[in-house]
Amino acid sequence: MKSYLLTFIKPRQSLRRLLVNERSFQLSFLYISIPIVGYTLMYIFLTIGEGAPSVFTPWLNIPKENYYAINRFLLAPSLILSWIVATSVIQILSRLFKGTGTFEQTLSLLALSISIAMCGGLIHDLPMSFLSAIGIINASEHEIAMNSPTIFRTLLWCCYSLYFLLFFILFPLTVKVVHELNAFKSGVIGILAFIVFQFMFLLFNR
Repeated sequence: MKSYLLTFIKPRQSLRRLLVNERSFQLSFLYISIPIVGYTLMYIFLTIGEGAPSVFTPWLNIPKENYYAINRFLLAPSLILSWIVATSVIQILSRLFKGTGTFEQTLSLLALSISIAMCGGLIHDLPMSFLSAIGIINASEHEIAMNSPTIFRTLLWCCYSLYFLLFFILFPLTVKVVHELNAFKSGVIGILAFIVFQFMFLLFNR
């Protein structure tokens, strides 16, 4: 847990410590489980609060009124799949530029990076979904408010700005630490991997 919290303050140091940790591969599953649990709880709370997407139409052929209920079961496998595919993208592209890291090292450090970055969204989504589950806010009305010029949309944008900022920092940094490439190559590979990760995640969780 100390290394996890250190990533918020000194990400490079934290990633380097994880790289040489003999238990890094096992720890990666602990790290990726944090957003899995957090977002699964969010969908459970939204189901209890009878929420439904108001503006964005799901890409999957699932009725809006059932979308969050089904997402409870899609979240974990879709996030794990996105993690593995993003790792593969980094590994393949880094090897083309003579990167030195292994697949297991990339997988481990990327799990920590994903876990930290997704906290940016969770600090908004989890509390709001919980409030809808206990009846303090109306989930359907809140969905509309988040997509209208209200304070709720501002809060959402602030949290997701942090979400994207953390991803844009941590994915390239993961490439640099694992594969010892220069900043430009690490940045390009990291951003491409994030685009693939985000596309796959949004495919199942919109």
